Amino acid sequence: MLFALGHGQKFVQLGMTLATAGSDGDGAGGATSSEVAPASAFASNAPDMIAEAAGAAAAGAAPAGPDRFGYMFTGGGLVHDPDAFEKLGAVGAAMNDAGPFPGPSSELPAVLTYFGQFIDHDITANTDRNPEALADFSIAAPPLVINPRATVMQQLGNLRRGTLRLDSVYGDGTDIDEKLRDGAHMRVGHADGGEPNDLPRFGQMLDEGLVTDLPPTTGMVSDFGPVDPRKLAFIADSRNDENLVVAQLHLSVLRFHNAVADTLAGDDDARFARAKRLVQWHYQWLVVERYLAALCDPAILAVTKVSGGARYAAFAKAHGGTSGDHAPLPIEFSVAAFRFGHSMIRGAYTFNAFFGPAGSLGRATLHELFQFTGKGGLGGASVLPSVWIINWANFIVPDDVARVARPIDPALADALGDLVNESKPHLRSLAQRNLRRSYILNLPTAQTVGAQLDDAGIEVKALTTAEITAGPGGAAIDDNGYETQTPLWFYVLAEAQARGGGKRLGPIGSAIVAETLVGLIATDPESYWNAAGSDQGRWHPADAGLPGGPVDSFESFFKFAGVL
Repeated sequence: MLFALGHGQKFVQLGMTLATAGSDGDGAGGATSSEVAPASAFASNAPDMIAEAAGAAAAGAAPAGPDRFGYMFTGGGLVHDPDAFEKLGAVGAAMNDAGPFPGPSSELPAVLTYFGQFIDHDITANTDRNPEALADFSIAAPPLVINPRATVMQQLGNLRRGTLRLDSVYGDGTDIDEKLRDGAHMRVGHADGGEPNDLPRFGQMLDEGLVTDLPPTTGMVSDFGPVDPRKLAFIADSRNDENLVVAQLHLSVLRFHNAVADTLAGDDDARFARAKRLVQWHYQWLVVERYLAALCDPAILAVTKVSGGARYAAFAKAHGGTSGDHAPLPIEFSVAAFRFGHSMIRGAYTFNAFFGPAGSLGRATLHELFQFTGKGGLGGASVLPSVWIINWANFIVPDDVARVARPIDPALADALGDLVNESKPHLRSLAQRNLRRSYILNLPTAQTVGAQLDDAGIEVKALTTAEITAGPGGAAIDDNGYETQTPLWFYVLAEAQARGGGKRLGPIGSAIVAETLVGLIATDPESYWNAAGSDQGRWHPADAGLPGGPVDSFESFFKFAGVL
């Protein structure tokens, strides 16, 4: 179970004994090795790590192991600049959109924004944390240090196993995982009306005698005051209770599991195992056929599906391989390309009958969506108020500007420039954090990535300087000399604006995101991709035989789960 004290702070691996841990953030301090998995723990979990990898050697780095991050592309990062902290900070600040509500629209349903965040939490953890509070990994103050790639790969372990098997829901092998389930079902919590419309929380678990202690809250500080440990979610990844939309999405997966289990015969263990497998397969199928299909360049996605994510497979082979239970992740994906979703976040949403144009309480703001979580104190309530139960129809039917995602472009909602759930000043601006983190982790520039994709036969159609600098933050890119050596994350957003009209990723973004996610699924021998079925020999949701027809859309998923 991953218990996060906050982005950029410590991840505590909770077992049956809950220990207190201090915050490390980007500063000094830390915890004992029993409280936080140290770098050495990841190496010990990878006995089959290869000694040399051609791609990593070309990049001047030791290969990553199956629980680590590695580089998919070689060479070509930003050069050392003593003023990088200020320059990247200027770009990040210029990306904040302080314009009036509702702001621009992408016509994409808002569920895609938060499904992407859910995916991210399922496969990655640790890219926002300074491992062992090392000075060279700090983004708190100048000067920023570009770390050698060998150092990054040695120090930056992934606290997720890297697979799309819903570790964030079912756990990742610790002894506390059994507490997440109740017979054949997953545990859920209750909102104030008594309905199963919230996540299970530590207070509930303590009162029921299922745990003997409350989790650590040292270092957990937010704008909402002291954190009540009883209100924190008892789930496999506490980051899924950072904002209310992701929390309700996590709940939907729990309830989908329970609804599937109710259709099965057998004892509890057999029903649980079969339901878990069907939930994993439905989730993986939705990732490829509904999420990637909506957001990636269709030609690039089609080629990627035909090849089974061949570029990722080559990356994985060069970085320790995949064991089925573990898979390495490209750092270009985790730290840059997959963070395109940050630009899709809206400052306020039509949330339900109470919070929307027809309601009496106004639209639900991002501030409120942070507040009505465990870390936000559930808005001062003892349990989640029933007025904060999401109506998923507002997130899957894009017929109102406050129901849709913002465009994928270099403009971020103003609220993301001063995050209320972060206590450290250098972590409060999401754009500045992303840019500075990419710099210290020695990511290749967008131009380097584009050239290598071109060499591999993918038509990138490189952006012109005018296209790179056309949108928000563009002037700061130009002023600070990044127009020809562009940070990858910024370029992915600019490319989506120029090549995808803000409605989908461009060639570079599509290639990295599709290759990684399709590749993770295709190289997993237990995924739906490698299961026999009716879709040209491959499993399809119709093969699950669930009552009411196949669960092959977000709408049918939420309906089967009983949350729509």
